[in-house]
Amino acid sequence: MLDDPRKRIVLIDDHEVVRQGVERLLNLGDEFVVCEEAGDADRGLAMVREMQPDAVVVDVQLPGTDGIELTKALLAEFPHLTVIALSAHEEPEMALRALDAGAMAYVVKSEGIDALLGALRNAFNRKRSFAVLEKFGRIV
Repeated sequence: MLDDPRKRIVLIDDHEVVRQGVERLLNLGDEFVVCEEAGDADRGLAMVREMQPDAVVVDVQLPGTDGIELTKALLAEFPHLTVIALSAHEEPEMALRALDAGAMAYVVKSEGIDALLGALRNAFNRKRSFAVLEKFGRIV
């Protein structure tokens, strides 16, 4: 992996099937590679510390410490880390919480892999992606 030009991602989601699916889809292309995955915040934080990825994709609802609080902790320790919030929830309040925590994007799981890929690309170009907020007329 030392010569791999793809952006390295840690994926944190408590649903194994989601982790497996997202990992496989992200790894198909030549832009991103999931270097590690975790099912909870504690393991996710440990993996970020160990792997030093370029980005983290984190489910906002995790058992124990939720993804919003994890985002805050990650960015407090790694201020230049790119964090993408992933959620099953389309409520703008949840997206606003992710934005306030420092996430670069909020992707609703029902939007599919293209939305996640677009959010990652935008984030690495320092552009925020909060389609759910724009849907409700809120500009980010």
